[in-house]
Amino acid sequence: MNCCINCFNDSEAIGFIRSNSTTTGNCDFCASAAVQLVEAVELEELFQPIADCFKTCATLGVPDTGRLMHQKIQDIWNMFRNPDEAANKNLLTAIVSHIIPAGDPLLNSSVEIAVLTTPGLAGDVHEQKWENFAEEIKFKNRFFLNETIDLPLLANLLDYLSKTYDPGKVFYRGRVSELAGISLHLMGKPPADKTTSGRANPNGIPYLYVATDVETTVYESRSTYLDYLTVAQFRLRERMKVVSLRGIGEISPVVFGDQLEKYLSHQKYLIRLERELSKPVRRYDKELDYLPSQYLCEYVKSLGYDAIEYGSSLRNGGINLAVFNDGKLEPRSVKVYEITGFNLGFNPIAP
Repeated sequence: MNCCINCFNDSEAIGFIRSNSTTTGNCDFCASAAVQLVEAVELEELFQPIADCFKTCATLGVPDTGRLMHQKIQDIWNMFRNPDEAANKNLLTAIVSHIIPAGDPLLNSSVEIAVLTTPGLAGDVHEQKWENFAEEIKFKNRFFLNETIDLPLLANLLDYLSKTYDPGKVFYRGRVSELAGISLHLMGKPPADKTTSGRANPNGIPYLYVATDVETTVYESRSTYLDYLTVAQFRLRERMKVVSLRGIGEISPVVFGDQLEKYLSHQKYLIRLERELSKPVRRYDKELDYLPSQYLCEYVKSLGYDAIEYGSSLRNGGINLAVFNDGKLEPRSVKVYEITGFNLGFNPIAP
């Protein structure tokens, strides 16, 4: 039976079909007409590492999820484009037909990702590992950790999150100022002796925090109505290698191949790291609260990356970077903005 690119949302599966299709016609699963086709089983190599991650809930001894494998794959990765769940089940069954028989409980019973569960334990042990790691680095051991992360494995997985920015790319940094603004030479990272702890940088080790557009810079500066904001433009002199934590949950599982289970076991750390980096620094934060994210950022820096990229929690779609190697950025110009309006949300805190 033949499938087509319209069966999938996943970019890797779509790319495979485009590269390997030798015929056109009507799709057996989504009924698209006159499209590039491949036999569904040709996608087996892409899907085998995904299928291998799952075991039935009964086998794992965990509460019943009520979700079959094709549904869990859709819940987690949104791989299928067809809204017809029956068609998606038939498609997955055809793809893995050489390795999982159609009547196997793996395709017909509730399943869960094995590496994310412990038999008899309903909680998320990997989320707890972050809490244990954070607790130790804050209150028990600062430099020689017992509850550490598998750093060599993490280094391998970070390769999948690597990207580069080419010379000429522009970034922005903002600082609240007077109407006259701040001189360009003062808009870089602060001097080491004046550098306090941030969510990415340790005390005394300055990083340059920038955004990819002016609007995100305005939000991240937390300037308020009628403030003046000096915004500096920085242009990239040479290629910059970055670890991007944005959209971790949206990365195609196909790219990890046989490393998928290992990635899934560390995905919580990476998602949590982005969440911690994205939070605005608050007036009453304790420096100890930043230690877990600082530790992981320092590790990323030690691997030779120039920066770490994460989403903005203050502006939807905004992109921020903590730049370790700011020597690749050339300050080009400054512009002063007046904040003419700001919508501030607020919620009551229950006593």
